Amino acid sequence: MKYLIVLLLGLGSVTLTNAQQSYTDSLQAFRVKYLDELYPIIKADTAHIRFYPVHAALRVKAKVELLQDQPVFKLATSSGKTKEARKYALLRFKLKGKSCSLYAYQLLGLMNKEETARHLFLPFTDLSSGGESYGGGRYIDLEIDDIQADQTVTIDFNKAYNPYCAFTTGYNCPVPPRENALPVSIKAGERYQPEKFEH
Repeated sequence: MKYLIVLLLGLGSVTLTNAQQSYTDSLQAFRVKYLDELYPIIKADTAHIRFYPVHAALRVKAKVELLQDQPVFKLATSSGKTKEARKYALLRFKLKGKSCSLYAYQLLGLMNKEETARHLFLPFTDLSSGGESYGGGRYIDLEIDDIQADQTVTIDFNKAYNPYCAFTTGYNCPVPPRENALPVSIKAGERYQPEKFEH
């Protein structure tokens, strides 16, 4: 188990506080679940999945501006098809000394299902996209209930993951809109080795 934690989180021999250990356990569980869900899709290629080391500074608190009466729009996907989406909130935060913002979207296809009705979709690109991370951008999942009473939400870039289209064909993966391009390099979450996933 210790080896698995090191593999998934990029930790060396470190002594953690109780709060750090709790977060490490939670992130490890998140990544194990992600790999479990990915395995039926890419099978043995799951062994090529890599993550950046955990960076506490890339777990940021963002100010939430809820958006009212937003129109439904067509979100482009990797296949050329579209998915219906709507802006739910604008998230503003500071990262590496720069002012940043991301839109959180609702995908209408998920809103129609009880188990995913409160899901928020946070796709983004950053200055590492197309280099150490997937060129098509990465995703973070949030829930409406993650928004706190003070109208803030924690964005954990250590939980950023690649769309299925990074690994195989046959999926309609949403393409992050230009408005969700970050002006910094996010070296956290899932990395990418394109030579391992040629398709």
